[in-house]
Amino acid sequence: MSALPLVGAERLTPATAAQLPASVQRPAYDRTKLKPGIVHLGDGAFHRCHQAEWTDDALQAAFGDWGIVGINLRAPDIANALGAQSGLFCRELREDGAVDRRLVGSEIAHISVLDESYDPYRLSLRVALEAAADPAIRLITMTVTEKGYCHIPATGELDLDHPDIVHDIAAPRAPRSVPGFILEALTLRLQREAGPLAIMSCDNVPDNSATLRRAVLGLAQRVDAAIGDRIARDVHFLNTMVDRIVPATQPGDIERFAAQTGIADFGLVVGEPFRMWVIEDTHRCAMPAWDRVGALIVDDVRPYEILKMRVLNGIQSNVCQLGLLSDLQFMSEVMGSEIFETFARRTIMDEVVPELPKVSGIDVLAYVEQSIRRLKNGDLKHGTLQISTDGSQKIRQRLLEPLRACLAAGRPANGLLLGVAGWMCYAGGLHWQSKRIDVRDPKASVTTEIGRRYGSDPAGFVAEMLKLADIFGTDLTDDEPVKARLAQFVEQLRAAPAIEVVATLI
Repeated sequence: MSALPLVGAERLTPATAAQLPASVQRPAYDRTKLKPGIVHLGDGAFHRCHQAEWTDDALQAAFGDWGIVGINLRAPDIANALGAQSGLFCRELREDGAVDRRLVGSEIAHISVLDESYDPYRLSLRVALEAAADPAIRLITMTVTEKGYCHIPATGELDLDHPDIVHDIAAPRAPRSVPGFILEALTLRLQREAGPLAIMSCDNVPDNSATLRRAVLGLAQRVDAAIGDRIARDVHFLNTMVDRIVPATQPGDIERFAAQTGIADFGLVVGEPFRMWVIEDTHRCAMPAWDRVGALIVDDVRPYEILKMRVLNGIQSNVCQLGLLSDLQFMSEVMGSEIFETFARRTIMDEVVPELPKVSGIDVLAYVEQSIRRLKNGDLKHGTLQISTDGSQKIRQRLLEPLRACLAAGRPANGLLLGVAGWMCYAGGLHWQSKRIDVRDPKASVTTEIGRRYGSDPAGFVAEMLKLADIFGTDLTDDEPVKARLAQFVEQLRAAPAIEVVATLI
């Protein structure tokens, strides 16, 4: 982020917001009357450009006590960035040179849990837990990314060997993990009879809230089984599907906004116009009027989830590492290449679409083309490295599950297998020119060591990678055709830029 001051710009506050250009949309409700009703864990760019905006819309449609309290258990420090702006921030939507700006007012408080090496850690953690335990809070939502669940990606079960889970079992009153935080907050609420609560995950995790529920209950069984039983009975976990492309905000975004508006906004977020939100709620839990402003409330979110993860996210994961291994920095550059666009469309249409479930109200072929157009949006600087980050937590739902479905149907899966090989090379730190690769992944120490030891042995490299059962499961280790094809692709990716390998395949 840029450092203050930005020359000639004033910091965004309730007072300076009046100086924003008239073209910037303002909240159409009395923000001074807004009271907290939601705690959100992981108050990052995606949440602010998605759920916070939806909540702003819902408050305009039907005002109520649904102000958002943002809590970050890890960096960045939102209490400093957004607290200084009284929770106000702007969001920009960019496409085809057009920019739509809006001031969002639904966030009203922010808490950052300080690093535990500092004495105030315990205080900031307690403040966050008390906020979540407040009877006024009726909904806890979260966008903590896949690794925040402390689960085993291949199975969706709680990883009891995760260092944060080991800590939380030993010291449940001072949790480090997201499941541990939620368990302690729910323990306080249940002990105090704080009233009904629903928990809603907005992460790209299969059965996201059900996965979180398993993690919380798995932890509870080792901390307080009686509390676990009450959580299982009294707390609803709502699965969702969320969709909007929101790259990380860059210093240049903030500088450009300040130059054009005269206001320095350190909570600025940038995204695309498209948005979608599907919420599975069979219990009809209390929530803002999201359904009145476009969100879908359904009894089964799974078809929508599979569609989004295997098409939009599937294209991203299938080509982002291949783009990175072609030295392409942004997704729009990758998809702007005719070679990669053809590869992505052919892979999705031939290997993924035939096994997709029917999705009510969705034209799948039109969704595929729409997804490709969205990924080609050159106004969004969505980095291949950002998309590649934490790939070990994403590959199951985005590539491996459609791969298994394709293989089970007896169809060739060369496009998906090349994408998996691309991830293996990235995770192993194997660039065809031996350039250093910035591998950002919880499994990086393991995968890069495999790359170091087996980088010149494609078959051995693939065999060792497939032994990582927490990522790949156990079914592919003995599939000789799959192993041979992966090894062939890895050998090709070690000898030439990935774009040339893709061109040869198509």
